[in-house]
Amino acid sequence: MPQTHTRLIALLCSLLLPVSAWASLVRWTGKMPGSLQGYGSSAEQLAALTGDGILIYAHAAQPIQLPTFASTKRGKFYSAAVVLPVPSHKVAALLSDYSGYAQLFPTLKSAKMLEQRQHISQVKYRIHIPTPIPVLNFKDDVILQHQRTDNSIETLVIDAPIPYGAGKIEWFALSAHQTLVTVTHWGDLAQPKGFLFRTILNALPDAKLGLPAGTNAFILEALQRKFKSTTPRALPAGDVPAPELSVSQMNKIRQISQKSQEPVSFILPAYQVSYGAKQEIMRFSSSYQYYAQPASKLKPWLEPQAYQHLFPRQIKKVHIQQPSARQLDADYKISVGLGVIQIPFDFKLRFQAQGALEQQFQAVGGDLRYVQGDMQILPQAEGSLLNVTSAMNIDAQAPFLLRAMRSMPYHELLPALGGNTVLTLKIQQKIK
Repeated sequence: MPQTHTRLIALLCSLLLPVSAWASLVRWTGKMPGSLQGYGSSAEQLAALTGDGILIYAHAAQPIQLPTFASTKRGKFYSAAVVLPVPSHKVAALLSDYSGYAQLFPTLKSAKMLEQRQHISQVKYRIHIPTPIPVLNFKDDVILQHQRTDNSIETLVIDAPIPYGAGKIEWFALSAHQTLVTVTHWGDLAQPKGFLFRTILNALPDAKLGLPAGTNAFILEALQRKFKSTTPRALPAGDVPAPELSVSQMNKIRQISQKSQEPVSFILPAYQVSYGAKQEIMRFSSSYQYYAQPASKLKPWLEPQAYQHLFPRQIKKVHIQQPSARQLDADYKISVGLGVIQIPFDFKLRFQAQGALEQQFQAVGGDLRYVQGDMQILPQAEGSLLNVTSAMNIDAQAPFLLRAMRSMPYHELLPALGGNTVLTLKIQQKIK
């Protein structure tokens, strides 16, 4: 989609574990919302909503106090959940072995224990994100303090490119061979350190909107790949997958999004999609955002030309053609500036109306050949839900600057998730 430029940069940013140098252990008690908050403290209820993918959601804004800064900040914690087909003791053993994180998370190259006392550990991690473009390579050390409890690990940022942050991973036994794992975190993106990180966020400030969801997805995708073995599902031609949700679950999604003012997102299992004679494995993300406005107020944002109003700094020109009564072809000319570097993109999408409140889209040329998705407005008794589902793969024949992003871990799923999040929140900013 036209916001793919933001997705690609958000991918780079989301791989930096949200983390803030102190040489000794820090005594603190984390006042973070539990991942089961809003689900009646029921791991089973959250697991049922999560299904066989990854669920991502936000909590309402709250005051945040950490020992790493003096004044109280205000922000939102983001949570995510995944169900793993292993006993809880295996999950606990893996997550409690901090030296093993370098083998679990693809951006971590080493882990060194700095200090340990009982259940509190301070660890220095080496992060390295290589790309074929030297100026975009990232290499840095982060220091995190972990505090183990019976079924969780709370983490405090000590030193990192995102200098202030905290989070926790929790695990809940669902059965003898099934465990719900959740991650909840907050990171202050207002004061990034380091030239590269500041340059990216200054050039694409909207990328900040997608980073919290991307970070949680990165962590849980690593766990999912460690413990799950799946076969891609065949997707019929012209179809866009969607989560299977009951009426009560849809009501829960609306309540969560309405309270947090953030989207509720699902990362779906892999699908096999046909592109002529070629079979492409794609990971769809499906996001639901609540708006107080009726469907009639949201309808203009389904149109192809709406993206230039949402991203005027990046989308320089849009050319629309109408090949048939229900189809519109949009050619987007995009330019993203990273300091002295200007990165041009050319995206061509075909939008096909599926009714008054739904548009499907797919790539029909341009620099990205594998883009597919759907946008649908779901009227509610009060207000509306906007459901955005999308997937994007960067193929080996893409232009060099896009192809470089294939070196990033999870490049087949994080950009789509970040793009959905940024799009729904940008519409929220404009529609108020």
